Amino acid sequence: MHVRLWKKLLVIVLLILIGAIGGLTLFTYQATREAMFGEFHIRGRELAKAIASESMNYYQNQDVEGFTTLLQSLGEAEGVLAILAYTGKTNLWMESSIIELAPSELVLVATPAQLHREAVLLNGMRITEFVRPVPFPFLPQQVGPPETQGWIRVILDRQSLEARLTLVLWRTLGISALTMVMGGGLVFVLLRQSLKVVTPLTKATQQVASGRLNISVPVHSNDELGQLATGFNQMTERLYQTTVSKEYLDSILKSMLDCLVVLDTKGIIQSMNRSAEQLLGFQPDELIGQHIGILFPSTQNLLTPERISQLLKEGSYGHAESCYRTKQGTLVPILFSAATMKEANGTIQGIACLAQDITERKKAQAGLEKANARLKELDQLRSQFFADISHELRTPLTVIRGEAEVTLRGKDKPIIDYKTSLEHIVQLSEEMNKLVSDLLFLARSETGTIQITKTEVDLENLLQDVLQEAAILAQKKHIMITFIDPTASGRIYGDPQRLKQLLLILLDNAIKYSDPNSHVQMRLNVDSQNTTIEIMDQGQGIAEQDLPHIFDRFYRGHRVKDHTQPGAGLGLAIAKWITEAHGGHISFSSRPGEGSTATIRFSQQSLASEIQYETTPHRG
Repeated sequence: MHVRLWKKLLVIVLLILIGAIGGLTLFTYQATREAMFGEFHIRGRELAKAIASESMNYYQNQDVEGFTTLLQSLGEAEGVLAILAYTGKTNLWMESSIIELAPSELVLVATPAQLHREAVLLNGMRITEFVRPVPFPFLPQQVGPPETQGWIRVILDRQSLEARLTLVLWRTLGISALTMVMGGGLVFVLLRQSLKVVTPLTKATQQVASGRLNISVPVHSNDELGQLATGFNQMTERLYQTTVSKEYLDSILKSMLDCLVVLDTKGIIQSMNRSAEQLLGFQPDELIGQHIGILFPSTQNLLTPERISQLLKEGSYGHAESCYRTKQGTLVPILFSAATMKEANGTIQGIACLAQDITERKKAQAGLEKANARLKELDQLRSQFFADISHELRTPLTVIRGEAEVTLRGKDKPIIDYKTSLEHIVQLSEEMNKLVSDLLFLARSETGTIQITKTEVDLENLLQDVLQEAAILAQKKHIMITFIDPTASGRIYGDPQRLKQLLLILLDNAIKYSDPNSHVQMRLNVDSQNTTIEIMDQGQGIAEQDLPHIFDRFYRGHRVKDHTQPGAGLGLAIAKWITEAHGGHISFSSRPGEGSTATIRFSQQSLASEIQYETTPHRG
């Protein structure tokens, strides 16, 4: 249970007041009691002593009348209840009393060793008795203590004394209670007055602890509490300004996309922002306290001790490209800059290092360089293309023109000469038509306008059809074309017409560069991974330096430098495009003088995926 502070203080003050005033009251009562009882006892002893001294002559002369008068005058004193004179312990001689005593109470019980005693009468009254012996008058010849003539017994009223003491006690307690009430009330008022500052200050402190800093407390006085409230208001105001500024700065640093690393003047890492953590992969405690050189490769360290000294002199370090080493050891290209941080008096606090990740820019730059190189290559190829196509077209055009001019020159010739010239012109026109068709095919392949209609193709039937057409081409050179393992079977998902065009290009190429009366073979191999078609000839072969370029347009290699074989060097480029359009791969292997082998390979996995795609129902 929460107890308010003012209640605690009030209880403490009241306990102090009660203790102090109670102690003072007890001390006063005890002192008063001791004083009153002391005076009471002295008065009783002196009275008994005086009566005993005065009564010696009365005892000796047996002067009853005079002694009676003495006792009556003395018995009128305040608090004296009775004065009794004894000639022996039980022989009452004379009595002066204002109270009635029982016979048993008239017997003298005091002894010489007990000159007074406290007692309670039968009627309940509390009394104090004082007893003194009455000696004989002193005789000159007397030796030793005087003999006793009798005893004087004085009875005083102790009850009235205790009543006065009780009255004193109650008055003292009343005054003490009044004092405590007045003191407690004054303390309560002062506490409440003080808590007008303490209570709001406590609440404000709790709100500050919870994060609310824009708060103040009222100031009601100019004393210490008022100064405390004023100081608290100034403290919260400055703390709020500092915190807001820090939070604003922290928000800026956290939202920065660039990496910020703060160093001391010796290059030791002091702090880093979130972007630096994400880029480098380090936690702050893994880098704080380390030298900044840990982040640079040894050959690209932009902040060596010498450069740090120069930076502290110049105040800043311009943009420079370097690399940061991440926790995994990879290098990240960065654009780096640094500047010193100074206080108002010019003292350097540290160094702020800013790094921008330029990985994407480097990739884009590399891509641009690659594209530029490709453009240069394409421009070179374009120039070469125009040169080659001009040459390829000019040659048959020149021949056609020459044939026509020769035929038309001079006198009329026999019809057979005209027919021969026209047949030659037709042959050249067909070659030009084939060249233009190949160029058109390649142009359409680059623009994506060639339609590839894929179906499931039985390669055994396709190869048999291709062999029949290729056999016609091989008849002129008496070349035999055979299908190794004609029972082999396989399937491929593709365009039958384009696949047939691909195989005819390769077979025509093999026939063209094979010696007469040689042998061209074709083989089909199907396994769990690939479907492979091989075309092997026994021709001139391909030079090793030509193999990387045989699929380039218009490239015809060293074996045909003499141009004894017709063709523009576009067939293999078309064959490569058709193969790749079907997800396959084409390659050549060769030994000069022994022949060449063209290999076409199609993946069975791509075949399965194509079939599954076609057989899966599609919803539009």
